[in-house]
Amino acid sequence: MSPPAQSSVVGPPGYIVGQVPFPGTVQGDVAVIGTAVFTGQGTFGPGTQSLVRRDWDGTVTTVMNGLNSIGGLAGNHQYLFVTDNGGEQAGAATGDTVLVVSNPTSVSAPINAVGAEIAPPGSIPYAQGIALDAAGRPYVGDPAGDNVGKVWRYRLFGWPPFEQLQSGYDYIAGLAFDPSGRLFFGEVNAVTFEGRVYVFNPVTNTVSLFATGLSGAYDQVFDHRGKLLVSGGFTPSFSSSTIVEIDSAGNATQFAEGFAFSTGLDVDPISGRVYVVDFGASALTTFTPVERLFPGGGVVASDCWSEFSDVLPLLNKKGKPTSKVVCKDGDACDRDGAENGSCLFAVGLCLRVPRTGCTPPTLTSLEITQPGQPTPDASVVQLQTWAQGALTGTSPECVGPVPVQVPLISTPKGLRPAQKKLRVRTYGSSGRPDVDRLTLRCTP
Repeated sequence: MSPPAQSSVVGPPGYIVGQVPFPGTVQGDVAVIGTAVFTGQGTFGPGTQSLVRRDWDGTVTTVMNGLNSIGGLAGNHQYLFVTDNGGEQAGAATGDTVLVVSNPTSVSAPINAVGAEIAPPGSIPYAQGIALDAAGRPYVGDPAGDNVGKVWRYRLFGWPPFEQLQSGYDYIAGLAFDPSGRLFFGEVNAVTFEGRVYVFNPVTNTVSLFATGLSGAYDQVFDHRGKLLVSGGFTPSFSSSTIVEIDSAGNATQFAEGFAFSTGLDVDPISGRVYVVDFGASALTTFTPVERLFPGGGVVASDCWSEFSDVLPLLNKKGKPTSKVVCKDGDACDRDGAENGSCLFAVGLCLRVPRTGCTPPTLTSLEITQPGQPTPDASVVQLQTWAQGALTGTSPECVGPVPVQVPLISTPKGLRPAQKKLRVRTYGSSGRPDVDRLTLRCTP
């Protein structure tokens, strides 16, 4: 569930701001894998931090304990990599290295950080930002400062496990790959504290300056529009921390403000939702792009009352979205990350969505049905409960997403496509209800 964000956080036009709550203060970074969200918990200290996973239903599971100072997270369904830069603390049993959790979305009991290292403790003294290339190979920023900051790359063969890719920088900030395989990495000047972003081209083995003049740089990630989001900045008055977006020409504009200090970032590739770690907060801040929502095919005047999130419907010949979402088992759209005879979709709802030509009245009730199913999925029932709890609000708000599993049909001749349908009826204090439909189709 995503309750409204703190009033101090101001997002850009076209986004709905929300939160993902955790039991304690969120630490370090955030990673989104399937329908799970990972972040750090605990205070800075020898072995006092942990890595946790929040599943769709709000259950929080400790995945790794014994960490000191979580720097960055990056991963997939197979591996989640964690940097820890607190190995110098008295009593620390590990740290200043990169650690790994296998099959992170299915871990049921915490593993200890000691023994989970993929490089010897102390081998990357200031291990911070981390990113994976298309093959899943980790790259790590080492913000040592004073012209000795480095970017490390995991070796495919040989020892030590990481080799130096770039050096001669100050405080190396976040790392991010674009779709073409170029590596973008941030830097903060040790004297002026100016933030910059550089880009490394692996084809030409060259580095060029991409953006400069930033008020800070901590983490970075590409959003669904191809813009680079960079955290760790500040407003001119230093009244709050910011996130900026940088276009392909290197021009930076403010994306959001109102944070105590914006640190870790990640983006869900399907919904386009941005997740942010704000220093000292006990919840992640989220920004859900309205342009990635699906109104559901109702009447324009009421279609904004409720809209589907976290789905990418097929487009018709005119480029308009249909009510069908089609996913091949095992493709990137399959949230379980495996070719296993079923597709796992994620479905959320956003209420009171700002749309031209649609002004929602006071919402009074909402129901979700699954035509053709005598018993609705338990996750869909939960989505309805959350949406009903958000009806009394007055501003845009999103709930979910929840997983909806569509198993393929097994026949003597092999697996055949299968589908599930959802229908949402949202009622207001006036006018006809907003009726939205969605078909989730899984193919082998």
